[in-house]
Amino acid sequence: MVRPKLEAPALRHHLSGKAFVTIDGRNIYLGPWGSTIAAARYAVLMSQYHKNGSTLPEDFDVKSLDPVAEKFIRAATPDEDKADEPILVKHLTAAYREHAKVAYAKCKSELLRITQICKELEAYSGDTPVDEFGPRALKALRQTWVESGRARKYINAITQLVVRIFKFGVAEEMIQETTWTRLKALEPLRYGRTDAKEGTTRKPVSIDVVRATVVELSPVVRDMVRVQVATGMRPSELCSMRPCDIDRSGDVWMYRPEHHKNKSKGKARAIPIVGDARDVVTNYLNRDANAYLFSPSEAVALWQAKKRSERKSKVQPSQVDRSKDCPETRPGERYTQDSYRRAIDRACKRAKVERWFPYQIRHLLLTEIRDALGVEHAQAIGGHSRVDMTEVYAKLSEAKAIEAAKAAPKL
Repeated sequence: MVRPKLEAPALRHHLSGKAFVTIDGRNIYLGPWGSTIAAARYAVLMSQYHKNGSTLPEDFDVKSLDPVAEKFIRAATPDEDKADEPILVKHLTAAYREHAKVAYAKCKSELLRITQICKELEAYSGDTPVDEFGPRALKALRQTWVESGRARKYINAITQLVVRIFKFGVAEEMIQETTWTRLKALEPLRYGRTDAKEGTTRKPVSIDVVRATVVELSPVVRDMVRVQVATGMRPSELCSMRPCDIDRSGDVWMYRPEHHKNKSKGKARAIPIVGDARDVVTNYLNRDANAYLFSPSEAVALWQAKKRSERKSKVQPSQVDRSKDCPETRPGERYTQDSYRRAIDRACKRAKVERWFPYQIRHLLLTEIRDALGVEHAQAIGGHSRVDMTEVYAKLSEAKAIEAAKAAPKL
């Protein structure tokens, strides 16, 4: 039986170190093995081979492949062929997104925000040369955010993010410094001078509402809320707690997060673990020093154990263990800010109370500390790098003072 002819004869390695292909019993050498020119010649050769009815003309010469092969090579080396082409906005955002994957690897929420804003910037002006993107273009993009219903302060924040992207472009020598300088000249949206809506001020959640909610939480998330109420730490700090981060050498335990908001500024963060927080944490130290204290997989195991203990009917043999060997989804090794928030949100619905967020617990504690002991104590336990950040909670204290003044007796 005659062996059928190959649709595309293979490119092979010769002992001489050259790449060759055999067609109609003839060895055709295309250049050094593994070289770009050999690969390009082979692609052109196969194109001619198929067009000529799976054969080659008798007067075929390898050098005839070079004109087309060189075009392939130029297309495969854009840095040389496109060196004079302008850098576009989409090129800048692509570079910044790669930078953000490393710089914000520990802050998923910020990374998601950067990714979203880069996509919107690409959709609006992706094909615009970076040095042609000026304050007017940024102002027009900002107006689309206003019309979309975003809050004024958030719009100012993401506008500064765009300016920061162009600053990165200056550092990478992708754009001219004057382009970034011109963008900085755009004034932020001022209160009362724009159509952008004002965001709602986040207020502390009532402790009674928290008590009603925790009844509907799993034991693990309930303990997380207890620790946050007692310490006022940020949700990200709470979710990252590990035994190795808790200094138990002294009378007062101190939690020193490995990663926190102000670490990049060289600030230290130490959170006292006392009272109710210490009682909770003590029950979670029976694990590896580098394991996270609050684990969704542990919460699921407790939930399943509770269901089994409350079961009244006899367990069938087929239902003793219904777990899958390779489930599509598995509980994570630790809670994230989002999963912690979602667990509280679902519990609020079951408890039929007003919706609240983990950060409102922090507002609750810092407001109470500020009222009782002063702004310096609130700044210390809150881990704020500046006093003016803590003064945000003073506004609520002033409101209470005004109410008290109105209730004062009159002569």
